[in-house]
Amino acid sequence: MFNLFPIFKKKNTSNTFDVSSNERKIFCRELINSSSLNTSFYVLLIVSVFIVLAGLLKNSMPLLIGGMLVAPMLSPVLGLSLALIIMNYKVSVRALKVFLLTTLLALSVSMFFGLIFPFRTNEMELIKQMGAGGFELFIAILAGAAASLSWVKKNLSTSLAGIAIAVTLLPPLAVAGLALAALDYTIFISAIWTYFINVLGIIIGSFIIFMALKVKKEEKQVVSGVSQENKEK
Repeated sequence: MFNLFPIFKKKNTSNTFDVSSNERKIFCRELINSSSLNTSFYVLLIVSVFIVLAGLLKNSMPLLIGGMLVAPMLSPVLGLSLALIIMNYKVSVRALKVFLLTTLLALSVSMFFGLIFPFRTNEMELIKQMGAGGFELFIAILAGAAASLSWVKKNLSTSLAGIAIAVTLLPPLAVAGLALAALDYTIFISAIWTYFINVLGIIIGSFIIFMALKVKKEEKQVVSGVSQENKEK
């Protein structure tokens, strides 16, 4: 039958959350690889910590942003969210191990830096700008959701740099290390709280997206990737 209204013809558009099994598998493999505790990961983390510390000591926002862009902090947190989706013992242990070692390493390097270089936490203007409340949690949830979606949907991957800036993970951790070196437990508690509020937000946001993208379907891929990583060590 002749269509009198061609303008209303249904277009072939795909839903934002429609991803193929291959896309999910690639994402799972890349997430495992990017959070693998190898020499490159350690070097990148330490370098990013030093850049952020320099930014804090110099009260330089460009340096702070530069360190956040370099830091491989997002993938360990997304790994925790993935573990909650998969609910597998090996995957969960691996995710917790990567997250805790990453956190402790960044904290230790920051504390060591603080013991060597003289500084005063009350003179760091950027420290005073950090906070942890409902608004910060909301922003972290949005950032976690955006990061997860951008990582899976390759056409959105150019947004990851901006998301890395929005995710406040390394700066509060660096502040916590400096506070430990200065025995300033008030700032330490505040900084650690800020860090974990952001971690919680990212986990919540990414968990929602992983559920929407049906990442659970790739459980075998994730378990196999973790098992292969363990064999190679």
